[in-house]
Amino acid sequence: MKPEVHATRQLLVDATVKLLDEVTFEEINAVMVLDATGVSKSSLYHFFEDFSDLLEQALLVRFQHTVNNSAGIIKDIIRKSGTQEEFFNALDGVTRVTQDRVNAAVRFERARILARSEKNERFRTALGEVQQQLTDSLTEAFEMAQSKGYLNTSFEPRTGAVFIQSYTLGRAVDDITTSHMNDEDWNHLISRIMRQVMGNF
Repeated sequence: MKPEVHATRQLLVDATVKLLDEVTFEEINAVMVLDATGVSKSSLYHFFEDFSDLLEQALLVRFQHTVNNSAGIIKDIIRKSGTQEEFFNALDGVTRVTQDRVNAAVRFERARILARSEKNERFRTALGEVQQQLTDSLTEAFEMAQSKGYLNTSFEPRTGAVFIQSYTLGRAVDDITTSHMNDEDWNHLISRIMRQVMGNF
């Protein structure tokens, strides 16, 4: 059982998470959070080492949300699919959503969160635990798909889990260019890789 979180601490985290819908984490500051919550500065520093500590906790919550959604959707697809074709058709739908250009901000935030961990050991450790949960959960999903015969067993499930995360994050490369690739061509390529390589169609 997880220890109970103090209400004021949770209020500060929740407010920071919400503010990150409006501004990037480079723009947010302690004054904005204190104004939004009515919490005193001394209370903030009672619950967190510094403002960066609070910000990192909020970023972890946002990242965790991605973890729960991503793995849950894929596992649900596996459970509901009756055939390999149904499975891949449903995955094609997920690809269209996750790769949509309107979700560029989600990809950018994820890239910034990962970059923030590079020289911050405290955050890197905490983020690494959440990232491990995502990879572990997606690995379980791949094992489920392999056991049902939807994916071939010529690759390790963990490798597939990392691959899926990599191409989604990698889409940010095209998000920043002035001349974009054809979106349908990109989705079609992913579908072909999934079906012909991982599904062994």
